Amino acid sequence: MSDNPMTDAFDAAEEDQEQGRSGESNDGFDPEQYLDALNSGSAPKEKTVGIAVTAEMHAFYQELQNADEVEANPAQSIRDHLEKLAHRHPEVFEKAMRKLEIEREF
Repeated sequence: MSDNPMTDAFDAAEEDQEQGRSGESNDGFDPEQYLDALNSGSAPKEKTVGIAVTAEMHAFYQELQNADEVEANPAQSIRDHLEKLAHRHPEVFEKAMRKLEIEREF
């Protein structure tokens, strides 16, 4: 049980749907459309992900952002890693996209 009752409700609804499908996954939901938009460079970046870091890591991150001689974009690296995880864990990604669709409906 999580601290967020909305997440608990989404999880319960997803479990009910899975039991109702009896192992059938062809319900018209296509996670591929979300994979295409997941790390799109043209998509607006309207949400943030908070990651707690040490003071040392924060100082290093800031320096990477400010260094002209370094060809690194830490924020893009994190987005790229999340995209790789979505491909590696498609069930979790699909569950997240189903929840996103439910949120968008309300």
